[in-house]
Amino acid sequence: MKKVLRMTKILTGNWLMVICSVFYLAWWLITFKPPAPKGNFIGTICLIGAFLTGLTGLFFTATGMTNDEEIVRSGIPGVVILIAGMVMYAVLLLITRTLFHRQVTSELFIIVGWGVLEAALCNYLYALGRFSVKEAFIYVAVILLAAIISLICYVFYYELPYVKGYIDGCIPLVLCMVVMVLLNLRIMR
Repeated sequence: MKKVLRMTKILTGNWLMVICSVFYLAWWLITFKPPAPKGNFIGTICLIGAFLTGLTGLFFTATGMTNDEEIVRSGIPGVVILIAGMVMYAVLLLITRTLFHRQVTSELFIIVGWGVLEAALCNYLYALGRFSVKEAFIYVAVILLAAIISLICYVFYYELPYVKGYIDGCIPLVLCMVVMVLLNLRIMR
Protein backbone atom coordinates (compact mmCIF):
# COMPACT_ATOMS: atom_id res chain seq x y z
CA MET A 1 0.00 0.00 0.00
CA LYS A 2 2.86 2.38 0.85
CA LYS A 3 4.45 1.82 -2.57
CA VAL A 4 1.16 2.59 -4.35
CA LEU A 5 0.79 5.83 -2.39
CA ARG A 6 4.40 6.78 -3.16
CA MET A 7 3.93 6.11 -6.87
CA THR A 8 0.70 8.13 -6.88
CA LYS A 9 2.51 11.00 -5.19
CA ILE A 10 5.45 10.76 -7.60
CA LEU A 11 3.21 10.62 -10.66
CA THR A 12 1.13 13.54 -9.40
CA GLY A 13 4.33 15.50 -8.89
CA ASN A 14 5.77 14.66 -12.29
CA TRP A 15 2.48 15.46 -14.06
CA LEU A 16 2.47 18.80 -12.23
CA MET A 17 5.98 19.34 -13.61
CA VAL A 18 4.56 18.76 -17.11
CA ILE A 19 1.84 21.33 -16.40
CA CYS A 20 4.55 23.69 -15.14
CA SER A 21 6.31 23.32 -18.50
CA VAL A 22 3.05 24.07 -20.31
CA PHE A 23 2.57 27.25 -18.26
CA TYR A 24 6.22 28.24 -18.72
CA LEU A 25 5.99 27.67 -22.48
CA ALA A 26 2.74 29.68 -22.65
CA TRP A 27 4.40 32.52 -20.72
CA TRP A 28 7.37 32.44 -23.09
CA LEU A 29 5.20 32.38 -26.22
CA ILE A 30 3.02 35.25 -24.98
CA THR A 31 5.63 37.49 -23.40
CA PHE A 32 8.46 37.15 -25.91
CA LYS A 33 6.39 36.91 -29.10
CA PRO A 34 8.19 38.75 -31.91
CA PRO A 35 8.78 41.48 -32.84
CA ALA A 36 9.56 42.51 -29.22
CA PRO A 37 8.91 41.34 -25.64
CA LYS A 38 5.78 42.66 -24.02
CA GLY A 39 4.51 41.77 -20.60
CA ASN A 40 0.79 41.41 -20.01
CA PHE A 41 -1.66 40.06 -17.48
CA ILE A 42 -2.11 36.65 -19.15
CA GLY A 43 1.66 36.18 -19.37
CA THR A 44 1.98 37.03 -15.67
CA ILE A 45 -0.76 34.52 -14.78
CA CYS A 46 1.07 31.85 -16.83
CA LEU A 47 4.34 32.58 -15.01
CA ILE A 48 2.61 32.37 -11.63
CA GLY A 49 1.00 29.09 -12.75
CA ALA A 50 4.42 27.75 -13.77
CA PHE A 51 5.91 28.73 -10.43
CA LEU A 52 3.10 27.19 -8.35
CA THR A 53 2.79 23.94 -10.31
CA GLY A 54 6.58 23.61 -10.48
CA LEU A 55 7.08 23.98 -6.73
CA THR A 56 4.12 21.72 -5.94
CA GLY A 57 5.33 19.12 -8.46
CA LEU A 58 8.83 19.23 -7.03
CA PHE A 59 7.45 18.78 -3.52
CA PHE A 60 5.27 15.79 -4.47
CA THR A 61 7.95 14.08 -6.53
CA ALA A 62 10.76 14.62 -4.03
CA THR A 63 8.73 13.62 -0.97
CA GLY A 64 7.33 10.60 -2.82
CA MET A 65 10.87 9.28 -3.23
CA THR A 66 11.50 8.38 0.39
CA ASN A 67 15.00 7.30 1.32
CA ASP A 68 14.21 3.92 2.85
CA GLU A 69 16.12 0.64 3.07
CA GLU A 70 15.27 -0.36 -0.52
CA ILE A 71 17.07 2.68 -1.92
CA VAL A 72 20.11 2.21 0.30
CA ARG A 73 20.43 -1.43 -0.79
CA SER A 74 19.49 -1.16 -4.46
CA GLY A 75 19.97 2.31 -5.85
CA ILE A 76 22.33 5.23 -5.55
CA PRO A 77 21.75 7.14 -2.30
CA GLY A 78 19.78 10.32 -2.90
CA VAL A 79 22.39 12.47 -1.17
CA VAL A 80 24.97 11.34 -3.76
CA ILE A 81 22.69 12.41 -6.62
CA LEU A 82 21.98 15.73 -4.88
CA ILE A 83 25.68 16.47 -4.28
CA ALA A 84 26.51 15.52 -7.88
CA GLY A 85 23.81 17.95 -9.05
CA MET A 86 25.21 20.77 -6.92
CA VAL A 87 28.74 20.16 -8.20
CA MET A 88 27.44 19.98 -11.78
CA TYR A 89 25.60 23.29 -11.34
CA ALA A 90 28.71 25.01 -9.94
CA VAL A 91 30.89 23.69 -12.79
CA LEU A 92 28.36 24.65 -15.47
CA LEU A 93 27.90 28.08 -13.92
CA LEU A 94 31.66 28.63 -14.03
CA ILE A 95 31.97 27.33 -17.60
CA THR A 96 29.02 29.27 -19.01
CA ARG A 97 30.19 32.50 -17.33
CA THR A 98 33.91 32.29 -18.10
CA LEU A 99 34.11 30.46 -21.41
CA PHE A 100 30.86 31.57 -23.02
CA HIS A 101 30.38 34.88 -21.16
CA ARG A 102 26.73 33.91 -20.66
CA GLN A 103 24.65 36.10 -18.39
CA VAL A 104 23.49 34.00 -15.42
CA THR A 105 19.74 33.41 -15.34
CA SER A 106 17.46 31.04 -13.46
CA GLU A 107 17.27 28.72 -16.48
CA LEU A 108 20.65 27.12 -15.73
CA PHE A 109 19.44 26.22 -12.24
CA ILE A 110 16.16 24.93 -13.68
CA ILE A 111 17.92 22.79 -16.33
CA VAL A 112 20.28 21.18 -13.82
CA GLY A 113 17.57 20.82 -11.19
CA TRP A 114 15.20 19.18 -13.66
CA GLY A 115 17.88 16.74 -14.83
CA VAL A 116 18.83 15.81 -11.27
CA LEU A 117 15.20 15.33 -10.21
CA GLU A 118 14.35 13.12 -13.20
CA ALA A 119 17.58 11.09 -12.86
CA ALA A 120 16.82 10.60 -9.15
CA LEU A 121 13.35 9.43 -10.13
CA CYS A 122 14.81 6.84 -12.51
CA ASN A 123 17.17 5.69 -9.75
CA TYR A 124 14.22 5.37 -7.37
CA LEU A 125 12.19 3.38 -9.87
CA TYR A 126 15.16 1.06 -10.38
CA ALA A 127 15.57 0.62 -6.62
CA LEU A 128 11.89 -0.29 -6.31
CA GLY A 129 12.22 -2.84 -9.12
CA ARG A 130 9.98 -0.86 -11.47
CA PHE A 131 12.87 -0.31 -13.93
CA SER A 132 15.57 -2.73 -14.99
CA VAL A 133 19.17 -1.49 -14.96
CA LYS A 134 19.00 -1.16 -18.76
CA GLU A 135 15.74 0.77 -18.70
CA ALA A 136 16.99 3.12 -15.96
CA PHE A 137 20.17 3.82 -17.94
CA ILE A 138 18.18 4.46 -21.13
CA TYR A 139 15.87 6.95 -19.41
CA VAL A 140 18.78 8.67 -17.65
CA ALA A 141 20.60 8.92 -21.01
CA VAL A 142 17.51 10.50 -22.59
CA ILE A 143 17.22 12.93 -19.66
CA LEU A 144 20.93 13.77 -19.96
CA LEU A 145 20.56 14.36 -23.71
CA ALA A 146 17.57 16.65 -23.12
CA ALA A 147 19.54 18.54 -20.46
CA ILE A 148 22.55 18.92 -22.79
CA ILE A 149 20.37 20.23 -25.63
CA SER A 150 18.70 22.60 -23.15
CA LEU A 151 22.12 23.76 -21.96
CA ILE A 152 23.22 24.43 -25.55
CA CYS A 153 20.07 26.51 -26.09
CA TYR A 154 20.80 28.33 -22.82
CA VAL A 155 24.38 29.16 -23.86
CA PHE A 156 23.51 30.44 -27.32
CA TYR A 157 20.26 32.27 -26.54
CA TYR A 158 21.75 35.77 -26.24
CA GLU A 159 23.88 35.28 -29.37
CA LEU A 160 20.87 34.73 -31.62
CA PRO A 161 18.71 37.26 -33.46
CA TYR A 162 15.37 37.85 -31.72
CA VAL A 163 13.17 35.43 -33.68
CA LYS A 164 15.74 32.62 -33.57
CA GLY A 165 16.21 33.27 -29.84
CA TYR A 166 12.44 33.06 -29.40
CA ILE A 167 12.45 29.61 -31.00
CA ASP A 168 15.61 28.63 -29.11
CA GLY A 169 13.84 29.44 -25.84
CA CYS A 170 10.98 27.08 -26.69
CA ILE A 171 13.16 24.05 -27.42
CA PRO A 172 14.13 23.12 -23.82
CA LEU A 173 10.57 23.54 -22.58
CA VAL A 174 9.05 21.32 -25.25
CA LEU A 175 11.87 18.76 -25.06
CA CYS A 176 11.73 18.37 -21.27
CA MET A 177 7.93 18.23 -21.39
CA VAL A 178 8.03 15.37 -23.91
CA VAL A 179 10.63 13.47 -21.84
CA MET A 180 8.50 13.80 -18.69
CA VAL A 181 5.33 12.71 -20.50
CA LEU A 182 7.12 9.60 -21.84
CA LEU A 183 8.53 8.82 -18.42
CA ASN A 184 5.14 9.28 -16.77
CA LEU A 185 3.43 7.03 -19.30
CA ARG A 186 6.07 4.37 -18.66
CA ILE A 187 5.57 4.63 -14.90
CA MET A 188 1.82 4.22 -15.36
CA ARG A 189 2.25 0.87 -17.15
